[in-house]
Amino acid sequence: MVNANDSPRLIDNQDSSSSPTPAHFWASTLALCFCTLTHAYLLISIFPYSGYLAIYLLPNVANEDNAGSFAGLLASSFMLGRAISSYSWGKWADIYGRTTILCASLALSSLFSILFGMSQTFCGALVFRGFLGVSNGIIATTKTLMTELAENNKELETRGMALVVGMRGWGFLVCPAIGGSLAEVVKQYPTASWVVRFEPFLSRFPFLLPNIVGAVFCITSLV
Repeated sequence: MVNANDSPRLIDNQDSSSSPTPAHFWASTLALCFCTLTHAYLLISIFPYSGYLAIYLLPNVANEDNAGSFAGLLASSFMLGRAISSYSWGKWADIYGRTTILCASLALSSLFSILFGMSQTFCGALVFRGFLGVSNGIIATTKTLMTELAENNKELETRGMALVVGMRGWGFLVCPAIGGSLAEVVKQYPTASWVVRFEPFLSRFPFLLPNIVGAVFCITSLV
């Protein structure tokens, strides 16, 4: 979906009063909205099942009384990774182009999402969740792209930015429901035909499905 011009800046030597064509602007805005939705999913879809994931990965340590502490570590490791890498992603975007960096970030995020879902140790999950944050340069890049797509048209920039930023709110509303409904499906839907068919695999990786969805979101954003 990322279809903006791949250059260090979208606006090069153009008249400041010029405006993008409506079709190109809104198509690109829609693509950036989906990128923002993808970021929201990667960030928040873990929240409903992070405690259960901690108990699964640390059966002799984590329990219902202290699972929240371990779940907090898993959730916060993503933001720690983002804090470490955000400046570098912005710098690389100036050098190599916004679209190039956005595509690289989405590709890496899809990889680490899968690896996180397949983790069989708490340390592994913590590391891959952290790398998922490190590889995530989506938000800053999409905001910058949105500004540049408007080509100094303040009205378009305001409307486009409202949609792109507002999509995070919709993501925070919908994505936890998706993540929670796809975690531990063998326990949640034991009689479902598709669960029975893939039961050995789903039992071995009970928290992989929500992360596969995250990877699909990333890949769809790249198309």
